[in-house]
Amino acid sequence: MLSFSGFYRLLLAGGLFVGASMPVLAAGEKAAAEMKDATGKSLGKIEIVSTNGGALLKIKLSGLASGPHGLRFHETGKCEGNFESAGGIYNPLGATHGFLHEEGPMAGDLPNVIVPASGDVEVELLNSYVTVAKTADENLFDEDGTALVIFERPDDYGLEPDADPGPRIACGVITQQK
Repeated sequence: MLSFSGFYRLLLAGGLFVGASMPVLAAGEKAAAEMKDATGKSLGKIEIVSTNGGALLKIKLSGLASGPHGLRFHETGKCEGNFESAGGIYNPLGATHGFLHEEGPMAGDLPNVIVPASGDVEVELLNSYVTVAKTADENLFDEDGTALVIFERPDDYGLEPDADPGPRIACGVITQQK
């Protein structure tokens, strides 16, 4: 029998049951990414805590331009130059990008972060497709690591096939915390 949680994951993953191999996780395993702009200036930190529902991101940043910004997990733990070194969106299941796309979302897709006029943002988001738990089959700590990337403009969640959230304006390599 498929649980509600499993059914929800099945529905969102476009027919792939991603919860089948994910064990019930002990809450509390942690990771973090110090987010830096292209000049190397720290903008703050994103903490990631493993929960039974996925990864809880605790975002606390300052110095960003006001307005909506795309935020995604990316497949490589490198933040060099214009941050293209972080690779594409983290996508171990081969899904299509976008919460609103019929074949999406990718595991690395996240909601936009809305920055107020002050430039300071503090928000929490839950991603049910990733985990920082070392015991899970799909976690963020593969051989080349994972990064979080912030974009200049918002993500349209897959409405336009050529949608581009603009340049990558901040990046942080995700590291395991004790």
